[in-house]
Amino acid sequence: MKIIHVVLGKANPERMNGVNKVAYQLARTQHGLGHDASVWGIANSLEHNYPPRPFKTRLFLQSPRKYRLGADLPAALREVPAGTVFHLHGAFIPEFFLLSKQMRKRGLPYVYTPHGSLTKAAMQQSKWRKKIYFNLFEKPLIRHARAVQLLGDQEYSFLDRLVKIEHKVLIPNGMDLSELPKDLDHQPNPVPVFNFCGRLDAYHKGLDLMLEGFALFLKNGRQARLELIGDGKDRAALEQQAKDLGIEKSVVFYGAKYGDEKYRLMARGDVFLHTSRMEGFPMAVLEAAALNRPCLTSEPTNINRFIRQYEAGIPLNEHHNPSTICQGMEKAFYFFKNNQLTQLGNNAGKMVSQAFNWKNISRQLVRVYAG
Repeated sequence: MKIIHVVLGKANPERMNGVNKVAYQLARTQHGLGHDASVWGIANSLEHNYPPRPFKTRLFLQSPRKYRLGADLPAALREVPAGTVFHLHGAFIPEFFLLSKQMRKRGLPYVYTPHGSLTKAAMQQSKWRKKIYFNLFEKPLIRHARAVQLLGDQEYSFLDRLVKIEHKVLIPNGMDLSELPKDLDHQPNPVPVFNFCGRLDAYHKGLDLMLEGFALFLKNGRQARLELIGDGKDRAALEQQAKDLGIEKSVVFYGAKYGDEKYRLMARGDVFLHTSRMEGFPMAVLEAAALNRPCLTSEPTNINRFIRQYEAGIPLNEHHNPSTICQGMEKAFYFFKNNQLTQLGNNAGKMVSQAFNWKNISRQLVRVYAG
């Protein structure tokens, strides 16, 4: 089968962009399964500045006018043979709406994955602008898709309130275990180390709640360290928040790290935190779990049902806040003191290998592509 994944970007797995990482992994895995899988990237440069990859990548310069396609994209579409299936990754991207119209004219099917952009919390941001855009552009794109892939339960359920369709499927992201360094050795910490890895977006990732919850935890007389791996627009504000809360000596901001360096920092922690207000299906949680780290996660991460099933961490309830995050940290502290985190971490590793295997997920999607 000929499959083309379309992303805004270059599907670079070394960037802090979960959508691009997923497109890369799907193209790589489907190529490995014998399919003619490739990536089309709509980017701000045509430089192929990413690591070597086994599949073809074609880049198209993004037009400065968002509601226009450059001449190269429609021309490339005219060259695509019949039977090709496209997979569009991301939501609220005008280029995708324009591309979908061209695809329909040529009888080329496409599958659409919003990657968490259509959850209730996500739709509340810039609410009226999104509502207008959704009704004008996203809704027809969804209705004409061969299938709509949702990554988590919350988005799968909430989509019915936006548009009623029968062709939606629930398929999560996966994790490539071969990416992990082979010689990682977790040394015991004198105090529990909580860590986070990802984009420093305070609202989206719930990092303001995380810092407040950690401050409450320390006020209970606990000793611990919180390490944040990543960078983003809110780093300075979060550093200031840590100072305002009086916890700056217990919080470390490492900045953006990649590859082995990132994984080694993640593996140094005792419990991985992800307290997002909204998500698709965060790759960082799967990476931490694959490193045998128990995960303390909010309901919007969409992984809590797996965490519960495999007893792989501490799932927070649906309405998480600083108080419930603190309570989760107290549970983690109890497990730390009683040497129970290792078993939870082993369960997390088992969860990833069984439930989030990229080959299995890729095969599921190929069946979806086939209609």
